This record gives sequence, C-alpha cells and structure tokens, in this order.
Amino acid sequence: MKAKHDEIALRPLTGTSQSFYLVAAVLLAIVGWFIYAYLVQVRTGLVVTGQRDMGMPLAGAPWGLYISNFVWFVGIAHGGIAVSAIIRVLKLERYHSIGRIAEVLTVVTIMMAGLNIIIDLGRPDRILNMVLYFGSRVWQSPLAWDFTVISLYLTLSTTYLYITMREDLAGLRDKFPGRWKWLYKPLLFRYRPDEKPKVDQIAWWLAVTIVPMMVALSGGVIPWLFGLQGSQAGWFGAVQGPYFLTAALTSAIAGVIVVATLVRRGYGWHTRIKDEVFRHAGALLAILVTFYIWFIFQEQLTIRFAGPIPEFRVSEALLTGRFAPIFWTMLVGGLILPMVYLFVQAVRPRAYRGGAVFISAALIIVALWVKRFLIVVPSLLYPRLPYAVGTYSPTWVEWSVVAGTIALAIFLYLLFIKLFPIMELRRSSDA
Repeated sequence: MKAKHDEIALRPLTGTSQSFYLVAAVLLAIVGWFIYAYLVQVRTGLVVTGQRDMGMPLAGAPWGLYISNFVWFVGIAHGGIAVSAIIRVLKLERYHSIGRIAEVLTVVTIMMAGLNIIIDLGRPDRILNMVLYFGSRVWQSPLAWDFTVISLYLTLSTTYLYITMREDLAGLRDKFPGRWKWLYKPLLFRYRPDEKPKVDQIAWWLAVTIVPMMVALSGGVIPWLFGLQGSQAGWFGAVQGPYFLTAALTSAIAGVIVVATLVRRGYGWHTRIKDEVFRHAGALLAILVTFYIWFIFQEQLTIRFAGPIPEFRVSEALLTGRFAPIFWTMLVGGLILPMVYLFVQAVRPRAYRGGAVFISAALIIVALWVKRFLIVVPSLLYPRLPYAVGTYSPTWVEWSVVAGTIALAIFLYLLFIKLFPIMELRRSSDA
C-alpha cells in the first residue's frame, strides 16, 4: 500500500506529459519577452513606462503597475507560509496535503515581490546601496525596512521548506540513485536517518515564529509604506494595517485553492487532496473576503463623511469617476459574487462544486490585484499640493513586466514540482 501511495505522490517526478512541455514553453516565451522589455527599460530608463512625477509637463503617478504587482505578490507570500505554519502548529492533519503547496507558493511569490522592487528602481545596481549603507541613514527609508522584511521572510520560508523536505529528499536519493543524485546529494548535507524528531521540533518552532511575524509584517511594515504617508491623499490612516493583513490572508487562501486544484487535477490526486479541504478553505475565504469588503466600506465611509477635500477627490475618482468601472467590477464581480457562492457551499454542502470554488478563488485573486492598483495609482494622481490632476497609462513595457513576472512565478512552481515532491511523502503514505 505504501508503495502505491508513493507512486501516486511521485507522479510529477516520474512522468512528464506533453501538456507540461507545452505550458512550460509558453511560459518561457512570455518570460523571454519580459526580459527583452526589461532590457529596453534598463537601456532607455523609466521614461519607457507610463510613470511620471507630479509637477512634470505630463503629470502622473511615480508608482504604477510594478508597485501594485509587488504588493500583490507580498500578500500571497506572507499568507502562504502562514497557512502551512498554522497547519503544523495546530496539527490539522486533514490539511497536511496542501501544506507544502502553500510553502512553495510563498517562496516563489516572495522572490517575485523582490524582483518587482528591483525593476521599479530603474537602476538595479542601486539595490546595493541597501547593503552598503545599511547601518547609516538608510534605516530612515521605508524601502529599507521593506528590503529587510523581504530578505528575512525569504530566508525563514526557504529554511522552513528545506528542513521539512530533507526526509523526502533522502528517500528520493535512494529511489533514484543515478537520476537525481547530483541534485539531492548536495541538499542532504550531513543528513542522518534519525534526525526526524529534531527536524520536527525545529520546524514547529519555526512555524510558531512565522505566524506572529506574518501578522507583524503583513499588518505592519508593508502597510506602513502607505499608511504613514500623511501627505498622500487616500493612504494615511490606521486602518491600513488590518486592511493589508486581511488582504494578505485572503490572497494566500485563494492562491492555495487555485494551485491545489490545478495540481490535484493535473496529477489525479483526488484521493490525496479531498473535497472537504477545498470546501472548508472556501468557507474561510468567504469570511476573509467579508472582512475585506467591510474595510473597503469603512475606508470610503470615513472619507466621504468627514474627510479632507483631497481624500474626497480620490474617493470620487473610485466611486463615480474615471476609476469607477474598474472599482465596481472588482467589488461586485471579483469579491461579492464569489463570496456569496463560497458562503452558500459552506452552509449547504450539496452546493459544493470544485470547479465553482476554483473559479471563485481565481476571481478573488484577480480582484485583489486590481484593488492593489486602485490603492497605489489613484492616490498619486490627486496630490495635496497645487499640481494638476495627473494621468497614468501603463505602457507595453510595464504590462510585459507584469505578465513576465507572473509567468516566471508559474514556471518556477512547475519546475519545483518536476524536481521535488510537492506533497510530503510521509504524510501521503500515512493518509
């Protein structure tokens, strides 16, 4: 029986379909175009983007798609590892099948978040200033805190993933001695068969550390980039901390549902990842979306009831102005309708449909990306200073970078699935 379980869990490593090569080829083509677009930007400068400073002849937004993409990736990353950590700390055995799926999602997306920051700098070599002058006045910059947070989170997430995977890598080294020895042997530095109890203990403490850190970072450092900007209409306020934390958890749960559904269907793991996992995750997602919609309502009510004129102008642009079609489509089609269905399938199990939960989660992920854009750009176009109202139209370079980083994230995830077990073999065999 154990051999059969291992065979099912190792399907991605032992067999490669034509669909895998086709998807990988399409993703690499998109990544190749992204690299070309980025080289154009490096050679020419950020003038090839639609980003502009206020006060220029063509006033615009100094931040655009890159920062929107960064915040979106960070949200998924911060919540993804928390899902796995909570599963381990609370010993939620029925959800262990999606634990590593969430861990890998975190590592991949946090790398893409860092990449977007480097791309937005225009001069990528200037990221070295964060390292060279870290102990001086760099600490006064919110971006320095951002750099620190991403580096720390990437280190902890990668360490957590690695130590929980060592036992599986040892089994694969013995199972495929000639095929993958060059890959697995270096990763098993000083591995001992009796190290499992110690590894489990270390993983538990890492999980205990990661959960409160996720709350502090998702609800602290990242939203401080916006919430502490008192001179920027639409950003300043204490609500940004819980607002961003809720968005991070929502993005992560939705991302895990989407990825786990695709993995389950692609490799026939319906007996390993059961329907109840998706139904319960969908119920949790509905609750989180409800809280997020409540924060949107709170934010707009505060602005419109007694907000300063610059704040009101941003609200008008969202609710009735130039961004209204995007805002209401995001709110109704991307959040409210999926939330209603997810609540229905939670209270009425007969209404559960795996495909409908998948579509709902995918719509929520897209809606949260759009919401990040609506957080970043509109506020920058309506300054408090006596400048003209700005405009922002992303160029082909920006859209190519956004598409390329997303494609790169998917490709790296597929590559991990092909080289390493995306499901814990021990947990799989015990199921």
